[in-house]
Amino acid sequence: MRLTNLARIENLLEVYYLQLFRFAERLSGSPTRAMLLTQCTFKLAVERSQHLPVPANVRPWLFTLLFKLFLENRLRL
Repeated sequence: MRLTNLARIENLLEVYYLQLFRFAERLSGSPTRAMLLTQCTFKLAVERSQHLPVPANVRPWLFTLLFKLFLENRLRL
């Protein structure tokens, strides 16, 4: 992973972590599950960092990743 991608991910973490956590908490109803969902979302973002969208599309991309993770976990239960 290039350093620029890592720096970009760190910036995304600073900017969007709290927003994603709050969204995950509303979805899951649990702060613990919300923290796990948010962490998994950023882990997936790091794994897909070579596919990061343009800055204007990053927020919806992160929220979509989180929502898909939530749905996948729900279907497994």
